[in-house]
Amino acid sequence: MARQQKQAAIEVPAPAAPVKSLFERVAAHLDTNDWRYTTNEEKKHYFASCRLKDATVRVILDVYEDEGWQRVLVFSVFQVFVPEDRRAAVAESINRINYGLLFGNVEMDASDGEVRVRTIVEADNALGEAMIDRALSSNLNTAGRFIAPSLRSRSETLRRRKRSINTQRTNPPASRSPPRSSRLAH
Repeated sequence: MARQQKQAAIEVPAPAAPVKSLFERVAAHLDTNDWRYTTNEEKKHYFASCRLKDATVRVILDVYEDEGWQRVLVFSVFQVFVPEDRRAAVAESINRINYGLLFGNVEMDASDGEVRVRTIVEADNALGEAMIDRALSSNLNTAGRFIAPSLRSRSETLRRRKRSINTQRTNPPASRSPPRSSRLAH
């Protein structure tokens, strides 16, 4: 008679999925949301362009992680530079905007008039996709809501005014006299 041996079922744990770096998780987020971007892996930066309602911005995501600490820094850099004679007024406007912001800030380089929105998220442990999304979307919302309309170039503003005036000329306002049917009733 053959001897039967009981073999204990040994459970081998499934191999853990490799933990993605923050740089890889940011790339996955951008890919999932159909962003076109370039990278500088050495500096851990992503570069993209984003069209807002009133402007196009260059988006830079600066990713940093160290043992026990992670950070994603998002910049939206405007391609319009504030002329020197308007920088004081724009700086005052930026100050008023920053006072009301809860997350992120607006900056202007006083030497050349470059304006950008900066947003940062950081954590002692892994930054999740929701935090990455919050940093990016909050940044772009601030850029589009507060800054883009005020940085519209003067020539663009003049073109829009001229177009508006021309439209008014081609479509004159309705006559101020009452409609014909009411004139006949009197």
